[in-house]
Amino acid sequence: MTDDFERELQARLAVIEDPGYVDPARADLPARDIVLLVVLGALLVLAMIVWSYPA
Repeated sequence: MTDDFERELQARLAVIEDPGYVDPARADLPARDIVLLVVLGALLVLAMIVWSYPA
């Protein structure tokens, strides 16, 4: 069982470490969504900072 796990792990790592590998999870992510995520993340951090200050 451990040999099967190690073999599968090494095969997956070889695929990911290949310089020509393109991550299919990020292939169709539009720039608009990335910008929106960054803006919302910054707003969340700012709200947490403001909320943490004593009145």
